[in-house]
Amino acid sequence: MTTVQTPTPSTVLVTFTPTTTTTSSLLQRLELRVALWLIMRTARRQRPELNHAEQHRRRRNSAARARREQAALRAWCTQCMHH
Repeated sequence: MTTVQTPTPSTVLVTFTPTTTTTSSLLQRLELRVALWLIMRTARRQRPELNHAEQHRRRRNSAARARREQAALRAWCTQCMHH
C-alpha cells in the first residue's frame, strides 16, 4: 500500500499492490469498509432539509407541549395540596 499526496490538500491517493492471498482478503475487507462509509455518508446527505414553515411548526408544537405539561403539573400540585 502506498499513499501519495496530491496537489489538493483534501485529496489523498492510495495505491494498493496485492502480493499474497492474505493481502487479497485484506483488500476485500477494506473495500467493504469503504463501501459502508460511502453508503452512510450518502444516507446522511439525503436527510431532507426542513423549510422555514416546518421549523416554525415544530417549535410551536414543542412550546405548546411544554405549556400543557406545565399546566398538568400545576393542576396536580394544586390538587395534592387541597387533599
